[in-house]
Amino acid sequence: METSRERILKAINHIQPDSTPVNIIGFDPLDRWLERLGASDIFDLREKLGLDIQFARPVFVGPGAAPDKDIWGKPTNVMGAAGAGYGAGRGSFPLAGATTVAEIERYPWPDPGDFDYGAAADVLRSIPDNTARCARMLYALPRPGVPHAAIARGGGIWMPLLCSVFDLVGMEETLVALHTAPKLIEAIIAHLEAFILGFERRLLEATDGLVEIFEYSDDFAAQTGMLISPAHWRRFLKPTYEKVYSLAKSYGLKVWIHSCGTFRPVLPDMIEMGMDVWETVQVHLPGNDPETLKREYGRDLTFFGAINSQQTLPHGTPEQVRAEVRERIRVLGRGGGYICGPDHTVMADVPIENMLALLDEARHFRP
Repeated sequence: METSRERILKAINHIQPDSTPVNIIGFDPLDRWLERLGASDIFDLREKLGLDIQFARPVFVGPGAAPDKDIWGKPTNVMGAAGAGYGAGRGSFPLAGATTVAEIERYPWPDPGDFDYGAAADVLRSIPDNTARCARMLYALPRPGVPHAAIARGGGIWMPLLCSVFDLVGMEETLVALHTAPKLIEAIIAHLEAFILGFERRLLEATDGLVEIFEYSDDFAAQTGMLISPAHWRRFLKPTYEKVYSLAKSYGLKVWIHSCGTFRPVLPDMIEMGMDVWETVQVHLPGNDPETLKREYGRDLTFFGAINSQQTLPHGTPEQVRAEVRERIRVLGRGGGYICGPDHTVMADVPIENMLALLDEARHFRP
């Protein structure tokens, strides 16, 4: 019987594993899962569920570090305020009023040296070699009296490129500024790129030899298409993504990318840049038909997700979940190249029994 590490790496290398590897992006809320499985934290929960990959995160220790504020000084609970997301109703956009590059230059940009990367390395050293290990571009916030090694277990706050511009300027304002004030956007992205690459370099140095996979996340598409034009994507975002991917490749790592929605016009670009795994594949969206994805990109790309977290998982029966798992494995899992799981975070409306059915079917079904 293969180990989790062998199973994941076979899937990514397009070799048929003995069973389809499984993973879950996240749980929201987490408490009901901890109680049901008798787990102490998300790290312990992932272990009890038998997921095939584990990860860790550095801890932010810079000026102003607090349990409830991110690196931009924004309250961590502000995204869901009145359902505002990145919209104007949310507020807290520190560069929303900037009109000159000089204002961008004066902004107190975060320092990639202000993180405890050793804490992530300590956690990764504690993971058995039979489990796949991942260095994720996420960070944790400190908690008074809690050791960093305990905080570094699990997921964290992301540091995307486009979505960080949204955090700084506002979503609609950013999308307009791409056309009306491109120099301002370029200046913001230049600072973000320096920070992201500095963080990545320190993370990979600290975890060198401890991981097989590197994960980076950003969202630039919605459920009906891209948020920006392919031309703007290639001008503003692609150069930074290329550097992020290339740096991970220089450490011999597989590149695992989270990006939601449907973005077929630039999917070949992402593969060309070195993306090995695409999280999360929402096959119910236009342009994401699983047969077509496997036929056109299955030689180059491993797909993660594809079990519908909007319909099947919250509203289906366990048997309907199992049927969808079987179908995805038949199509996406031919010859490897598939990691099974929900196509986004498991929300409160998903019955735990449905998720347990997903995991069990993926482990035992042989196409």
